[in-house]
Amino acid sequence: MTGRERVLCTIGQKEPDKVPKGELCIEAGIANRLLHAGYPDCYQHFQRDKRVRELLSIDLINLGDWPVEETGRNEKGYPVFKGIYGDEFIYSGISRHLVKPPLSDIRLAASYPIPDINKVSGEIIRQFRQATEWFVFGQIGGPVSMLDEAFGMEDFMIYALTNTKEIGILGEKVMEFETAKAELFLDSGADGILIADDIAFNTGVFLPPDIMNEIVYPRYKEAVEKIKKHRDVPVFFHSDGDLNKVMEKIVECGFDGLHSLQPSAGMDIGLIKKEYGDILCLMGNIDLDYVMTRGTPGNVEDTVKATIDTAAPGGGYIVSTCNTLVNAIPRENALTMYRTADSYGIYK
Repeated sequence: MTGRERVLCTIGQKEPDKVPKGELCIEAGIANRLLHAGYPDCYQHFQRDKRVRELLSIDLINLGDWPVEETGRNEKGYPVFKGIYGDEFIYSGISRHLVKPPLSDIRLAASYPIPDINKVSGEIIRQFRQATEWFVFGQIGGPVSMLDEAFGMEDFMIYALTNTKEIGILGEKVMEFETAKAELFLDSGADGILIADDIAFNTGVFLPPDIMNEIVYPRYKEAVEKIKKHRDVPVFFHSDGDLNKVMEKIVECGFDGLHSLQPSAGMDIGLIKKEYGDILCLMGNIDLDYVMTRGTPGNVEDTVKATIDTAAPGGGYIVSTCNTLVNAIPRENALTMYRTADSYGIYK
């Protein structure tokens, strides 16, 4: 089977020839160490990203487009960028620091312009569609992470409580733009869409249930419906953190799959598989807090095998870390994870 066929089979709750494998992202540092190469450290790079997934026998790739423009330099010489949502920030190469939010007054939300979709390109999706037989996800954002990033987490969370109406208006505009991106990605060859919107800490969801019900979940449901109306494809949801209390909400929004399943946040994949495994394709759960980053290759092998034993029977599971293949992972651990999954994850 091709990677695309393997992923589609498992999303359909059937057993393919072997358990599919994939990551939302493989960071440049670990990719270069795996390849013994010196590719650029940009977020996406066609040759680097293709070669490292071939090395790991990965079945899917997740791609997006986040347009920014450099507007100048600060007093320390760091470049200042303007994001697609109008926020200005400094990026040092390691961390991002917000300089100016997109609105000077949250009460001006109704006049905020929806970003220009013409600034978005589906070119990298077209490249991977033409060059590989992998399942291609097009990643878009959501009303929590996009506004959290644009206004800063503290201000966003305060506004969500004190100016709920205005945040709701902005959330609608965010999802109108992000849904347009999804349609563009599908027209460029994507096989499915992943909505990445971090909504939770390790101890639960950021915002109170009434706020989530008012300004977040309806946006997800509308986006999923619009995407599927444009093309009937799988739509996955990604969020780190403890989602146990909102699993029913995620299902009600119409998602086909869920990524992260962070074990250190109490996401027990065995319980989730039992409760939701016939509804959601599960992707992730391989621990990054200790196993992948500080454990031994033996720890990695044992964890991968145990996770496959728990989550893969009957289909509906994709091997992945609980976030991304980060630079902090030792080379041998990354190789062990994917070699173990490839050899052990064969369906009988």
